[in-house]
Amino acid sequence: MNIKKTALTYNFDGDGNTSSITVSLSGNEGADYLNANMTVTAEDLTDGQTFDGLTMKTITTIAREKLAKSTAVSANA
Repeated sequence: MNIKKTALTYNFDGDGNTSSITVSLSGNEGADYLNANMTVTAEDLTDGQTFDGLTMKTITTIAREKLAKSTAVSANA
């Protein structure tokens, strides 16, 4: 399925610092549709990464990886 980024929203704390970034993703394949909002938090970043130092492409990659983990179906479920 081809999943595209449809929006990217920065969320700020009371001091004006980036607290998270929400990425909206959407895709379809035939009759199957997917819409998701994935929020990238500090816990999703690797050592040395900061929100202000990330490119839009990197943020989107992190959100896609988070989506893949969230939607993975367990064979035991």
